Amino acid sequence: MSGKWPGSRLKPISDSLEAVGFVSKGDRKLLDHKAQKDYFSKIIERYMGFCARHSEDLNAAWSSLPTSASGDPTKNPPAVLPRSKGKQTAPNSPSPSAELSTLLLSLRKLREAILATASTIPVSFSQRVHVFSVRISIQAKHPPSYFPSLRYLLEKLHSPSHPLPESELKDLFSYLILDYACRQDDLVAAFELRAQARRKHAFQSPIVDRVLTALAHDNWVIFWQIRKEVDSSIRALMNWAEDRVRRHALKAVGSAYLSVGVQWITEGCTGDTGWTWDKLVETEKLGWQKEEDKIIIRKPKPRPQTVSGLK
Repeated sequence: MSGKWPGSRLKPISDSLEAVGFVSKGDRKLLDHKAQKDYFSKIIERYMGFCARHSEDLNAAWSSLPTSASGDPTKNPPAVLPRSKGKQTAPNSPSPSAELSTLLLSLRKLREAILATASTIPVSFSQRVHVFSVRISIQAKHPPSYFPSLRYLLEKLHSPSHPLPESELKDLFSYLILDYACRQDDLVAAFELRAQARRKHAFQSPIVDRVLTALAHDNWVIFWQIRKEVDSSIRALMNWAEDRVRRHALKAVGSAYLSVGVQWITEGCTGDTGWTWDKLVETEKLGWQKEEDKIIIRKPKPRPQTVSGLK
């Protein structure tokens, strides 16, 4: 005997999503429409599993990818979930960021295959895949996935012969307008797209109007108020402007006040109860001093002393 056990050459378990490659790299598995539908079903199933596994703190799971306003943070995600205090984690279980990376890459493979077979598959299927991809990748804050899909949906897939549902069309226009305004900091493009959508599609959205007005007028109070009222997709897009709005608020407060209450700064300027004064100082490199429950921004200059008997 060679000394090797009969079962020692076990093949590694294959992930059904990762086993499929990109059409652009020569993989032909998704060029068949039935294979595309089956693959999409597996993606949806994996997505449902992701939501179920992280239901206790889904927001944290969605935020697990390193975020970048222009780059692709899904490259080289951590493969294992770090153990956290007070919560048992199965050994070698994938981290939320690894799960999200798999979902986003799988959707990219499917979108690529759909584009390669666009003339032979139903437009409705392409619409479903792209809309699903947009909604997931907005939550994951992954612009390379949602921005091109938004443009493709609104400019190519929505047509008089294959119109998107009115509510879905409104959502997609809202997402793209807010991406221009909040992530790309391009209010001109945002206002132009809103005008175009109003003219061609009778687009109306009080929420989008209020966000654009708040950003145009640097009104951080209204911006934070809106963010508390909207759904998770709109909030995720608004969050791209979070740092910008917070820093403008701090700058405005610093130029207008000598001192303010700690809570007024940590909540009023950030729009979030999760900020502490120490965290804000570290993040924004503030030089203000804290005295009990007040923040001293600057001390008033002492009045010049007058000498008795002199004029």
